[in-house]
Amino acid sequence: MKKITITNKPSFAFSFITYLLAIPCVVLLWLFLTFTNTNNFVKTIAPISRNPNVQKYISETAANRIINNVTLTDLTTALSGNSEFSAINPQWIKIIVQPVIENGVNQIISSNQFYDVFVKSLTFVHKTTLKELNVHTSGLSLNFHPLVISAVTALNNTSISKVTNSLNVTPSTGIIKFNTSKLDKLRQNYQHSVFIAKVVIILPIVTFIISIILSKRRIRTFSNTYIYSSILLFIFIVALLFAPYFVNTANLDQTAAIRSVISNITHSLIMDTTALAVVLLVAGIGIRRYEKQIGSLLSSLYLKLNKTK
Repeated sequence: MKKITITNKPSFAFSFITYLLAIPCVVLLWLFLTFTNTNNFVKTIAPISRNPNVQKYISETAANRIINNVTLTDLTTALSGNSEFSAINPQWIKIIVQPVIENGVNQIISSNQFYDVFVKSLTFVHKTTLKELNVHTSGLSLNFHPLVISAVTALNNTSISKVTNSLNVTPSTGIIKFNTSKLDKLRQNYQHSVFIAKVVIILPIVTFIISIILSKRRIRTFSNTYIYSSILLFIFIVALLFAPYFVNTANLDQTAAIRSVISNITHSLIMDTTALAVVLLVAGIGIRRYEKQIGSLLSSLYLKLNKTK
């Protein structure tokens, strides 16, 4: 068995640091570009609302909230009136009407109108949040009120309007406010996170350059860094693909919804990382394959530059 020896320990040390930082660098770069840019943020988050598993879980949760906010007596009267069905146990009425409400809610949140309002609200909230995080103000208010009004109005136009008409939607419903102290803490954490992200993104580039400078076989070190970094990225991609399957809760619909959310959010990360890994692997193999030719070319260019001086 051939013994592996490290001929240039300083160069290897910096190369090893570069390998270790490859995945955190890619993840933080993706997070930075996604969550600090409104267009990228909306493109990543908005499709979640169109996922069937997410819609089903939201419909169930919303139906439970609606029924819990309506008294059983009013629910029975609204649905049965003065007919003979008024004698039905209110609990049975609740069980009967729940699937109907779920279906009504699902029709609303799966509609194009709801999606358009959701995208507009998401865009407004993200722009407002970013602006407030970068500027010192007295407070922050996130307004989801138009989204709530749109959903309730649509529900009131369905067959379950007798139930949803009793929902109490105030002018403050859907509005989330942060006071000055919470906002200052949030802003401070955001700015620290951005600083750390920038450092982690820049650091592997620095260690990569140092490893090349310290190396005796610079072209080989260059290709090795590309190849090994691409292998690590491929392993990371496989981990991301299987990550949703590690999520398990007591509620099967909730589990399916969470898995779908993870898959939707990480989709662009997987695609971008795959493209980067392929480019690095092809470049690394190409550089190693034509190492001598590249070395000769660089040497001749170096000599020509010295002659011109």
